[in-house]
Amino acid sequence: MANTSYARRMSSAPPSDNNAHSGASNAKTNAHLEILDLALTKVNELGWTQQAVVSAANELGHSSMASGVAAENGGSLGLVAHFMDRALDDMCIEVDDQLHEFDSPRDKLRLLCRTRLRMTQPYIRRWPEAAALLAQPQNVPMAMRYLGDLSSRMWYLADDKSTRIDWYARRSALAGVYLSSELYMCEDKSPGFQGTWEFLDHRFDDMDAAKHVSLKAVAFGEQFGRNLFNILSSRGYVSR
Repeated sequence: MANTSYARRMSSAPPSDNNAHSGASNAKTNAHLEILDLALTKVNELGWTQQAVVSAANELGHSSMASGVAAENGGSLGLVAHFMDRALDDMCIEVDDQLHEFDSPRDKLRLLCRTRLRMTQPYIRRWPEAAALLAQPQNVPMAMRYLGDLSSRMWYLADDKSTRIDWYARRSALAGVYLSSELYMCEDKSPGFQGTWEFLDHRFDDMDAAKHVSLKAVAFGEQFGRNLFNILSSRGYVSR
């Protein structure tokens, strides 16, 4: 996978006056990323767990760092967050030379959603565990932030950079389209996930129909939080 946004920021930061400290810090960061990347390859076997992180650290000869990496990155939640960071960057890289082939924002958004969903495919059997983790009350703000960032990036890449009054509502709607499609994929047994792609198209139809409704300014946190809770509860990941 491509480097995370965090890693890119680290690599592009101005040099520190304390070169030795900076070099040690960067080496530590690189080692942490290496451990988390390898941990992702163990998710299907060990789940989104600290055990996956510890196993990866031991395999790379960083056993002394295992507990530290798990603690600094929030354990199981940190591994999920690392994946979402990677997937967002990989999505942007993959569509970079494809978006020009589409004219309408809907077609671009569809490409972006399908591309991002394919990032989850290798982990789909274990993704309900990640969804349940993200649905825990203390983790919902982080889930909202990640999905909000994903939706904003998709709208931006689709050349919709408006600041209209309904921007927050459309951001929330796209996040709902993506999230519901991702959770549908967890249960999809159709060849090539054809059912998921059809489900995604239907959700875009619903979003297009909503454009004809007068949208009032709604606080993003309130609206998106409601959408997130409703979708997760409908799939059995949280209780009403």
